[in-house]
Amino acid sequence: MSETGKKALLIIAGLLVCVLTFFLVYQPNSEEIVDLESQSAKLHSEVNRLTALQVQVEQMKPLAEAHESEMDMYFAEYPSRMTEQKAIYNVYRMMVDTGMDVTAVQPNRDMTFMQSGTLVTEDAAVASDNSEGVTGAAASAEISPETKVPINEILGKYTTFQLQVEGKRCEIYDALDWISENSEHMSVGNVALSRSGENNRLVGTIDVNFYSMNGNGIAYVDPDVSDIEIGSIEVFGTKQKDGGRSKGGPTYKD
Repeated sequence: MSETGKKALLIIAGLLVCVLTFFLVYQPNSEEIVDLESQSAKLHSEVNRLTALQVQVEQMKPLAEAHESEMDMYFAEYPSRMTEQKAIYNVYRMMVDTGMDVTAVQPNRDMTFMQSGTLVTEDAAVASDNSEGVTGAAASAEISPETKVPINEILGKYTTFQLQVEGKRCEIYDALDWISENSEHMSVGNVALSRSGENNRLVGTIDVNFYSMNGNGIAYVDPDVSDIEIGSIEVFGTKQKDGGRSKGGPTYKD
C-alpha cells in the first residue's frame, strides 16, 4: 500500500473514532448531563420550598404551643373517666340542691364523641359503640385513661344516664339548670315528662350525658359518698334540700 493510501486510511480511521466517540460517549453523556441539570433544578426548587416552610413552621411554633396549652387546660376540665359511682354521686347532689326526686337510674353504654382530634358525628358515635372497640392511637388512651397522651390521641366519651324523676315544675326547671350550669361537663338529652294528678307535679324521664376525656392525664378521684343514704323506696332515701343551687338557690317558682 502506498504512503498516500496509508495516510488516507489513517484519516478515515481517525474520523471513525471521532464519530463513534461523539455518538457512543459524548451524546449519551450530554443527554445525561441535561437530565441531571433538570433534576438538580427541581431539587433546588424543592429545597427552597422546604426552607420557606421551615421558616413558617418556626414562626407558627409559638402560636401552636399556645394553642396546645389552651387545649390541655380545656381537656383537664374533664375527668379522665366517668364511673357509675361518680355519675350517681352527681345525680344525688342534684337532688339535694334542687329538691327533685330521682326514683330510678339507668346507665347506658359509653359513646365516643371525639377521636383523632376531631368530633365524631352522632351516627359515627353509634357505629363506634357497636364495634369491637377503639383501634389505632386512641386505643392506648382507652386502655389507660389516666395516662397523658398527645392531644390527637385523646378519646372523648360520654355516658347517658336515664333518670326516672318526679317533682314540682320549679324543681324540674332547677334540675335542668343545675345540669347545664354545672362545673363538671354534663348535658341534658331527651326529656319526657307529664303532669301527675292535680298536685302540679311532673313525672317522667330525663337523660343526662356525663362526659370524660380518656388520656388527659388527670388522676381519677372517687367521690366522697359517705353522706349518701340508700333508701328502700326511692333510690337515695330521705334527703334534705341544701337551699338550692350554688349560684343562688332555686330560680323558678310554681
